[in-house]
Amino acid sequence: MGAPKLETANPLIDKRFINAFIEGVQKTLSLMAQTDVKPASPKIEKVFQSKGEVAGVVGMVAGEMKGTLTISFSKAAILEILRNMLGENYTEINQEVADAVGEVTNQVYGTAKTSLNQMGYAFEMAIPSVVQGQFTISKYHSGATLVLPFTTPENAEMHVALTVQI
Repeated sequence: MGAPKLETANPLIDKRFINAFIEGVQKTLSLMAQTDVKPASPKIEKVFQSKGEVAGVVGMVAGEMKGTLTISFSKAAILEILRNMLGENYTEINQEVADAVGEVTNQVYGTAKTSLNQMGYAFEMAIPSVVQGQFTISKYHSGATLVLPFTTPENAEMHVALTVQI
């Protein structure tokens, strides 16, 4: 299979691209945290406002394509995931929780990156950052953000946002 034409194709409308991230979230959380999350309908947002109290953000680069992956967790979602992952009951978002968000983000991106690169993309590794509190992702291009909502078994919410500039 040849490489996709990144300069003309918008990956946010490519079902295989989107599914790589959905499967990345589901596989990562199932393996790391024994948590089976369910995806809901994706939506496009021109400006991405945070959907939770803590998020992991990682830059994505594949040739001319550049973008960001943001995984936002509600407090309830990340505390549920960490309880399942570590067997500890956290009550607040502290440095350990933030570190775990960074690790989950890294694992999700790595899983999705592996699938995408097998399809012909050439995504590079990147180091995630973690942000807390309310935030807006500002971008200096006209691209949109695809938001993929998920719910945990206890109905807590998390969101994956993919912003791509081609």
